[in-house]
Amino acid sequence: MKNKLVVHLCFLFPFVVTVLNAQVIVTYLVSSTLAQGIAYGNLCLIVLGTGLIIKNRGELSKTSALWIVFYVLYFLFAFLASAINYFNSNILLAVIPFFYVLGFYYYLSLSNNRILFEKVALISFVLSCVISIYWKSIDFDIDQVGGKYIYIIDRASGVYGDANQMALVSIISFIFVFQTFKSKSKFLKILRLILLTVTAYSLFITFSNTGFMVFVISLIMLNYKFFKGIRIILGISLLPLVYILLLNLNSLTANVNLVGQQRDKINNIVNILSFNFDRVDDSGRSELVNELLHYVYKNPVLGNGINFANSHQGHNTIIGVWADAGVFVLIFFLFMLGRYFSKAIASPPHIRFFVLPVLIALCIFMLSLQSIINQPYLVALFIYLGYLVDFNDDEHLNSISDNSSRSMFKDFLT
Repeated sequence: MKNKLVVHLCFLFPFVVTVLNAQVIVTYLVSSTLAQGIAYGNLCLIVLGTGLIIKNRGELSKTSALWIVFYVLYFLFAFLASAINYFNSNILLAVIPFFYVLGFYYYLSLSNNRILFEKVALISFVLSCVISIYWKSIDFDIDQVGGKYIYIIDRASGVYGDANQMALVSIISFIFVFQTFKSKSKFLKILRLILLTVTAYSLFITFSNTGFMVFVISLIMLNYKFFKGIRIILGISLLPLVYILLLNLNSLTANVNLVGQQRDKINNIVNILSFNFDRVDDSGRSELVNELLHYVYKNPVLGNGINFANSHQGHNTIIGVWADAGVFVLIFFLFMLGRYFSKAIASPPHIRFFVLPVLIALCIFMLSLQSIINQPYLVALFIYLGYLVDFNDDEHLNSISDNSSRSMFKDFLT
């Protein structure tokens, strides 16, 4: 029992720490030395846990295994590109996600571990939303010197210091609560409604246009049972009204005290719907992507080197893979994502409409974030999704029940 407890701690503690971005918070508020200690400590725990569980692993996921192949190809081509282009990068920092992939690949091979991971992930994601709401209420921004911002914060960036990253986590949190927090208990039903409201509000205060779009898509998919027969016709008939309301969003919010980028984000919605794309403010991302593409075209086959895209703040994960490791790795990366989608579509509805909204959110945000495959907690989430679509476990997606507290401790110890 003690050995199993150690294994759970080796994987779940680093996961929670990375979800809450504790290392960066400690860097800003305490010291970079302590933050490095946390990072290396987490890495040691993952390695230790992998060593302890590898002999007692369960059936492995072929879909999740593609991440191991991807990283091997990535490092093979990117190392070669780094040598050819004399590009220096932090190798240890670059390989950390690979250790998480390898570790969680074995840890999540056991069904009980997947159920426990689901519960811990739900709690961790929701907690990050609660922190974001609280920090926004006191005008605290981790990305500012000393944390306390001298002006009113217009967009909540949460523990990540990035509004879009916080928007992504808020959406994932909402999906987890919606699909895994289910119970017949009246108290837990009320708690579920409160948590859904909290995660939705956490998204709203990020004022992320990408986040709002993805949230609407996710909401429709999560309520797939509702849209049948006459309800589909009714929904379609209401679309023109919704479109008109959104076109007049500036007028409808004229008396709302919006500050800074909040009004800009409203303008973006109106400009997109009115097809005034040249007036859409993308916060300079198109310029960053065009700059990155310049280097991509210079070395399209082998790429430019490990973490090259991150060093140029490309804000696009897909083009970043191409910029780092070349076209062959990019093709495999797209194939891997395609495999996830095809397996999810072929899964039973209770799996399909949990995995697909999460996948769509991750992939759409790949177009505006450079950190999707560099965040350990997100690659661990990908591994978890791979096991879900491969094995379609019926006992999953029921994390919270009337006996949830007791069963969670039981899962943790067994």
